[in-house]
Amino acid sequence: MHIVRRWAFCFLALALFFADSEAVAEADWILHNGQVYTLNASAQVESALVIEGDVIAFVGDDQSALRYRGSATQVIDLKGRSVFPGFIDTHIHIMDTLPLVDGAMLSPSQSAEQLIEALTQHVADNPQQNPVLGSGFLARAFGLDGPSAQELDDIVSDRPALIIDEGGHTAWANSMALNMAGISAQSPDPVPGAHFFQRDDTGQPTGWLVEGAAIAPVMKALNVVSMPALRKAMPGLLRDMSAVGLTAAFDAGMIETGSLGRQLALELAEQGALPLRIVASLYVNQPSELGTALARLDQLDHAFEHPFFDVNTLKLSLDGTVEAKTAVTLAPYVKPEGHVANPLLPDVDVINTVITAAGEHRHLHLHAIGDGAVNTALNAVEAARLAHPATQSRFTICHIEVVSPGDVPRFAALDVVAQTTPTWFEYDDIALEFLGPRRFERLYPLASIRRHGARVTLGSDYPVTWIGVDALNPLFNIEMAVTRQRAGDPDYPVQSRISERLSIDQAIRAHTVDAAWQLGLEDQVGTLEVGKFADMVILERDPYLSPPHALHDIRVDRTFSSGRQVFQRSRRPSLTP
Repeated sequence: MHIVRRWAFCFLALALFFADSEAVAEADWILHNGQVYTLNASAQVESALVIEGDVIAFVGDDQSALRYRGSATQVIDLKGRSVFPGFIDTHIHIMDTLPLVDGAMLSPSQSAEQLIEALTQHVADNPQQNPVLGSGFLARAFGLDGPSAQELDDIVSDRPALIIDEGGHTAWANSMALNMAGISAQSPDPVPGAHFFQRDDTGQPTGWLVEGAAIAPVMKALNVVSMPALRKAMPGLLRDMSAVGLTAAFDAGMIETGSLGRQLALELAEQGALPLRIVASLYVNQPSELGTALARLDQLDHAFEHPFFDVNTLKLSLDGTVEAKTAVTLAPYVKPEGHVANPLLPDVDVINTVITAAGEHRHLHLHAIGDGAVNTALNAVEAARLAHPATQSRFTICHIEVVSPGDVPRFAALDVVAQTTPTWFEYDDIALEFLGPRRFERLYPLASIRRHGARVTLGSDYPVTWIGVDALNPLFNIEMAVTRQRAGDPDYPVQSRISERLSIDQAIRAHTVDAAWQLGLEDQVGTLEVGKFADMVILERDPYLSPPHALHDIRVDRTFSSGRQVFQRSRRPSLTP
């Protein structure tokens, strides 16, 4: 008995020795005295977190965390501040933003007169810019037929000009830009009825370019995309993303930047210069591209496979936008009366491609704004799951502006992620005018989709935004998902229906936990748990305790990516050696 007790004592001493040795292993960072929202399965809230290298080594109480302190450990006294998993943008065009960063930043709320005034000022302020670029305008401001080249010529005629609309699906070119691209009355539409040049009664292109294949030749002729321009703009955009707490993102299409964008992203990843993980896609919006899409994606996946930059998803654009009158609907538009938009990709071809992709376990990201396109996307996923019930593919339908009531429960039944952008949730007069009050009541049914059990995720679709640079900030998305009103304005009309508001917790999870699942990164990021990468954000105040209309005002104090501090708003005395 005496020997047994002695051995028990020895084992206890050894256990305490090794436990103490583990506890005092030197950490790189200790965060303590705060609210650490793990967002894990049990929704634990702790007071401290420890980072060793690129991973989380401990989450728990202050006393235990401080045992990891070493001579080189940096300690942050949170002083009650909140720590969350790093935000994830589930739909953004990082590389395609770069050519536009020095362009005119316009707003869909501007009238035609205000847009002309803003562009005139931009041209005057930037005499060296050639071509003149801009983004964010609402084509409807110029009437149902959009703006004309002559109106842009009156602003700038000595240089080519190309202005992208707020939805990214139409563009406004001046005469010099059209001439440089060789677009004339004799030019055939790239995809008649889907990608086309708006024309006047004589057949002459007016300068309004509808959908990507009509915009692309002008972009190419103007040499809008070049590696020097991308390299110059990239650092500023990455700083802006870190400053709003983004640590991962899904690039939903390098439509214009293509191979140059992918090359730059991989270079930065290999240099350790990317402050966030990028999961990218191959974008397809023309029927002629479908046949080779999966073979091309396979090549890209092998060529670009880095922990911080991977190309693994097929993005299919089924339709356009309501304001461009290219969103595919189950019933005709109310205005223009009887208008029916053509799908960008034939329904049968979409379904067959999705089935084949599921057989190859490829992830799908399906652009669908109109209820007709959403219905087709869901039909495609249903067919794919029937054909390949064991598929490892993850299916996301993005934007989901209008959803037929019968399709709402299908997201959960088919395990489809519903992805959208709440900064679009300002009261949508255009949707009301074009689609009528009945469909207007069906806009963005996020809460209903979630109540049925499907995941909902949020992203900026930047630079496609209604609110300018603020749209890059996930806290604007979170607030507007919660309020369905203009940020900071409780008196603004609520975008119907009020019952579709998300809770603050649901909106945060849509930018973290559920977002990580969409990107296939749930085992690496999305929650604050031991062994996961140390991707996290420190907020100046707790969003759970914030008035809903003040969420967008919460500032990011620090952002960490894989244990690296990639953003610090200001140096605080709480940082001690």
